[in-house]
Amino acid sequence: MKFYFSIFLFTCINLNISSQIVYNWQNSKEGWVSCNNCNCNLTAQTDAMAMRLFSSNAKMMSGNPSTNLGISGSDYNQVQITLKNPNQGSGIARLFLYPPGSTTDTCYYTFQVDTSMTSFSTYTISLDSIPSGGLSSVYNGPIARFGLRAPWGGVNFDTVFWKQMVVSNTNQVADTVDITFKVDMSNVVDSFSVLELNGTFNNWCGNCNPMVSPLLNDIWEITLPFMSGDTIEYKFSADSWAIQETLDPTENCTNDDVNFTNRVLVIPYNDYVLDNVCWNSCNPCQTPPTSIDNMELNLILFPNPASNILNIKSNSLINPFSIYDFTGKFIMQNMGNSNEVNIDISNLCSGLYFIKSSSKNSSFIGKFVVNN
Repeated sequence: MKFYFSIFLFTCINLNISSQIVYNWQNSKEGWVSCNNCNCNLTAQTDAMAMRLFSSNAKMMSGNPSTNLGISGSDYNQVQITLKNPNQGSGIARLFLYPPGSTTDTCYYTFQVDTSMTSFSTYTISLDSIPSGGLSSVYNGPIARFGLRAPWGGVNFDTVFWKQMVVSNTNQVADTVDITFKVDMSNVVDSFSVLELNGTFNNWCGNCNPMVSPLLNDIWEITLPFMSGDTIEYKFSADSWAIQETLDPTENCTNDDVNFTNRVLVIPYNDYVLDNVCWNSCNPCQTPPTSIDNMELNLILFPNPASNILNIKSNSLINPFSIYDFTGKFIMQNMGNSNEVNIDISNLCSGLYFIKSSSKNSSFIGKFVVNN
């Protein structure tokens, strides 16, 4: 059994209302269920949760009657739902609010959804408004769980795809902290250009959050803002998922999922720099055995400064190498594979640049100046 430090559960009574409640329905049903006589079947899929309809009034809920979010309608004022409705009909959907221990909703809000959709769209429901049914005034009472009725018009065996639901308080300043992630790539043999951080917070978007290597060594890092108390899943990848980590689900920093193993982090309430971890591991990289011959590459860069062409020569075959500006930002990559390489740098701005080349047994970091 594994334990995560300060795990944040939506069933906690003292919920920090500065945090959002986020249901990410990618590869998970997030605890949502189809109740008795709710006329649907829920299936977790890669992009979104599939709701297979058995009638037009199919409905799902965020847990069974014993579920209790422990929140109040006065704490949150907005719900955003991302879905895809490829079906016909009126497209009118409903969001239900349930009190503790009840199978009867307190009230509901209707929202218009598009039909014949081929992509996902996000719809916003204001909890500051008067509900469409059940009450004649704004609801400020307890909310134990939510319910959603599929857009009206779907027939037997039609499917609606639900991607995400975010419950938030737009009137309150978000309590965010800066978290720094670090990964050591010294044990990685695969070639790559730019590391990236992917997770539930950016919908696993690929290269949305590129990392940098400030010291131009094997340590890459990134600092991003998060909301205190939130729980995220994430992993390191490179070059828009060209390579990605393969994590052990039994390690203590992961989510235990043998099919989609990710790292897990509960966001603390202060800025924090995470420990440096090794690619594919929850622990730091081990020092390479002394028997490995770490010969330094003998590379010569000329002219230096350069304006149009940078020449790179070696007494051995030149490995793939990357060029970075003085901030550590990746500029370009060359596959090398020769004793002499000529690089066109005429389009680079004047300034200091670094070149890094490495393989399993050798490495080189040099610098040159562009004078255009």
